[in-house]
Amino acid sequence: MALACLAAEAEGAGDKLVRRGYALIDGSAVDLTAAVAAFDRLQGNSGEPLQIAPDHPLVAALLEQPAVSDLVAEAVGPKAKVVRGVAFDQQGHASWFVPWHQAGRDAEAAQRLILRWHLDLIGPADGGLRVLPGSHVKGRLTAEAIDRLAAETPSMELAVSAGTVLALRPLVVQGARRRTTRGHRRILQVELAPRG
Repeated sequence: MALACLAAEAEGAGDKLVRRGYALIDGSAVDLTAAVAAFDRLQGNSGEPLQIAPDHPLVAALLEQPAVSDLVAEAVGPKAKVVRGVAFDQQGHASWFVPWHQAGRDAEAAQRLILRWHLDLIGPADGGLRVLPGSHVKGRLTAEAIDRLAAETPSMELAVSAGTVLALRPLVVQGARRRTTRGHRRILQVELAPRG
């Protein structure tokens, strides 16, 4: 997604998050080359998902960006806490098909926010995330209800440029196709909750 398009998409991100269950914002207000290098040191080029500490410098680099911190304060509250962090990197031909599902597992899921900071371009053939817009307002769904909803609701495939942050409500129904391209697909995913 070109920066001009991303700027237009990011306008009113808080309202879009409420309405659609997802929003895209610019997360390139840092040195992305340095962020990628830090990510690669953390991952060790293993390609396996890796849990990371809430106080890791990469998490701070994401959360301290003005557009990100503004959205977090609006969506979760000014004292949001990181409850989970994961670094993903699909490498080479690696591809993870992800069926339709909801990420939220507990009673507080509706109040939480997931941020996915993409450090590489993810185009239509790269197995990017798909979502069912507005599905988060339906609450916790059974697998059967998710399948019905997916058959009835047009999905949105989210292609993003390097530096884009995808903000998601955990209860939005999401999935991913298999990728048909090669290369890295680095994503730092952080889940935040209100501090209570």
